[in-house]
Amino acid sequence: MKLYDSLTDELASWIRQQPVFFTGSASTHGPHINVSPKGLADSHFAILSPNRCAYIDRMGSGCETISHSYENGRLCLMFMSFGPTPRILRLFCRSSIVEWDSPRFEELVRTIAQASPRTAFDGARAVIVCDIWQVQTSCGFGVPRVKRGIYAADKEDHDGELGAKTGDAHNTGDTAVDMEKLLREGHVGGQKLTELCVFEERPQLDYWAGIMVSKNTALKYQAKHNARSIDGLPGMKTARRENNEVLWLGDAAAYLRRTSAEKVSVAVGFLLGVLFYFIVGALNLVPR
Repeated sequence: MKLYDSLTDELASWIRQQPVFFTGSASTHGPHINVSPKGLADSHFAILSPNRCAYIDRMGSGCETISHSYENGRLCLMFMSFGPTPRILRLFCRSSIVEWDSPRFEELVRTIAQASPRTAFDGARAVIVCDIWQVQTSCGFGVPRVKRGIYAADKEDHDGELGAKTGDAHNTGDTAVDMEKLLREGHVGGQKLTELCVFEERPQLDYWAGIMVSKNTALKYQAKHNARSIDGLPGMKTARRENNEVLWLGDAAAYLRRTSAEKVSVAVGFLLGVLFYFIVGALNLVPR
């Protein structure tokens, strides 16, 4: 995992090639967490600067992202590769909403769609402007990929790939590909072909994890990377024990940090307590 303060040119270029991304948001105190898939990225999403992006939000049956943005502004955008090179990228953002009746709306839509032949979007209800404060990349070994034989030659696809096996892709160069045979690989014989047949599992996760286990280094890796979240919250208990952490002390410290972060609630509670004291005093209800 790597963290960046802003998007590099290479990461921005990679993002523009992805056909789908996901948004994640939540209310401050509500029980629901919302994750939404977004397509049409070439015409609905744009990177405006290394620390700002935006996307056009079309009319739908819910408005979770908009509601959460109005309440607390927290938003995460996630992109992932379905190609030969695995990658997951997250943009941690502070979001703001520009609704369709705002004077800024039409100009923002034109800016976002300028690389696309489209100029109008029926049912576009808002533009979600995302100010990026951190960028995270990780491996993505567990994300399936599109079967490589559909689009890439064998030699081109295997160069430098971790855990690749000779001959596990179809050559799409001078040799014709038996597409139905390719699509049926990994599926039970006789089953009807579906859109899922274009995907295959990546070999990297099993290859990498197998090496870690064979060298007896898996627990050390977890102790280094899985004991805390990127926000400092307690993580895997086994990893924390490996680091000789006293679990109840770590949990108590996390609870105090969480409680102290609710500054408004603490302040309101204090003021209500003071107000209650004076009301009781004014009504002579305090025993003397």
